[in-house]
Amino acid sequence: MEIGYYHGWDQGYVKTQLDKLRNDGQRVKAAARIDADIQKLAIFWPYLHKVNITVKILKGCEPLRELIREFQGIAYRVFFCIKGQQIWLLHMIEKKQQKTPEGDKNLAYERMKDVLGWR
Repeated sequence: MEIGYYHGWDQGYVKTQLDKLRNDGQRVKAAARIDADIQKLAIFWPYLHKVNITVKILKGCEPLRELIREFQGIAYRVFFCIKGQQIWLLHMIEKKQQKTPEGDKNLAYERMKDVLGWR
């Protein structure tokens, strides 16, 4: 599978967020783990039971999914969708609470609709 970023294939919000993490000395390890998770996602999709990453479907927003990475008390979420042989990374958040904010979920859902041509 190929990995792309919303709004452009090679650039987008998630890439920008990951670059910020990579350049933050205290969060560079979190970025490395998220990068590894994304690569595992691309290599093993849809057979994720073979690797140690957590992905779930967001109920009510199908087929929107989120990649979950917890690191040092922070929950990182990367929202994505699948289109053919492409994995589109749509949105990324950091949070300390369990519940995903509705605004972030809705934003990711709108971006997914754009990628999938549902508009």
